[in-house]
Amino acid sequence: MKRPALLLLAAIFTFAGLVVAGGPIGVTGPASPQQGVPYTWDPAAMPIRYTVDSGPMSVDPSGKVIINNAAGLIRVKNMFDTWSSVPTAAISFSYTGPISVANTSSDIKTVADFNAAQAACRNGTQTPIMFDANGSIRSGLGIDPAVIGFAGICKADGSTGHIVSALVLLNGEFQDGVFNQATSNYELTSDEFDEAITHELGHFSGLDHSQINLEVLSQQVLNCNLDDVAGLPLMFPVLFCQPRVTAGLPKLAPDDIAWISKIYPGTSYSSSYGNINGFIYFSDGISQAQGLNVIARRVDDPATPQNESLTTAISVVSGYQFTGNPGQPFTGDNTAGSAFGSRNPAVIGYYEIPVPPGTYTVQVENIDSEFVGGSSVGPSGLPFMVYANKYWHAYESAYDDPSKKDPITVAAGQTVSKINIILNGTPSRFDQFEEGALHGPWEVIRQFWASMTTLQDAGRTL
Repeated sequence: MKRPALLLLAAIFTFAGLVVAGGPIGVTGPASPQQGVPYTWDPAAMPIRYTVDSGPMSVDPSGKVIINNAAGLIRVKNMFDTWSSVPTAAISFSYTGPISVANTSSDIKTVADFNAAQAACRNGTQTPIMFDANGSIRSGLGIDPAVIGFAGICKADGSTGHIVSALVLLNGEFQDGVFNQATSNYELTSDEFDEAITHELGHFSGLDHSQINLEVLSQQVLNCNLDDVAGLPLMFPVLFCQPRVTAGLPKLAPDDIAWISKIYPGTSYSSSYGNINGFIYFSDGISQAQGLNVIARRVDDPATPQNESLTTAISVVSGYQFTGNPGQPFTGDNTAGSAFGSRNPAVIGYYEIPVPPGTYTVQVENIDSEFVGGSSVGPSGLPFMVYANKYWHAYESAYDDPSKKDPITVAAGQTVSKINIILNGTPSRFDQFEEGALHGPWEVIRQFWASMTTLQDAGRTL
């Protein structure tokens, strides 16, 4: 084994408060006339222009060049091409030369060089791709040696919702041909490394982490079930399974393709995708639940050898349009909250998933508790504390069978709405003695009387 069990694919943001969303990496806040809209590069100003480190991509501990600059440039271009080649997406990239920062070499070697390039990025004058050839920058920044690379949005325009500049750092230590566990110098194949950095370019483009087929983490490292790998997003927070290319699969999973297309829709997008939307509620059927993973899975076709419910799945986090930090006045230091995310409470539990035409089920689940910090999924950055694992069916309630599922058929250009899920066994905003339950939707009243009957049948005194 030449790698730790879990390798981290991090989104380390260079400005504070960005709402990560399990779909788009961030959404607009109060400064925008339209809140809750995904941040993207300006579609009218394509291609996205980037500069690249002029030094080698990787050197070994002796200083010998393992991957030179020319080879590094080709690999970076190929990684960008993975995203720009999606036929239903209108996004493109252009290399404009070496990094150019005042008083700093274009060969980024030290933390001081990194800081200078980052400052230029924050000013909006540079979008640098940096080669940390021997991992010394990663080490100097105090970042975990299991981090293969990271991406950051440096500057964004809150009024337009456009990304102005971003950066990416590639940890070339993973490609230096040396494995030394004592010094935390791990090694990756070229397919593994390129997949990891293409993931970072997804963040660069405006995508958050996605969680689908979480069961892979209980499988053998680099030997996951092939159907699970087929549906596993490139934007999954960790590098665990065998690379998609090595497994003979396309570079991007259906989730990656759907979301890059949704935030940068090409001319064929509307004829290639429909939408499923709805709300996730606590057990009271009134209170919206933010921060849960919602997955649309294609119904399996028994006539095919693969399991389509694993291979074709697309996700988002409930409340992805709402801020992860609305602010509150009580502590005296957080009145305004984050600059990102809608303040409209009507979208706290809302989700919307772009899907190719077909028949799907919709599932809600918790974000894995390990996915926090730079590996987080969703706007809160913290795991939801109430157990939630349930499928949607036509007669939703807080007392139903969570495994019961009904099919949802979606045509191209069609939006199927009100696919609402009521969680089972969660705390409620209202109890049976408060007005909310009595004046709320009929479903809540029905649930209340169902609970009364259940308690009486159990021999309890009410």
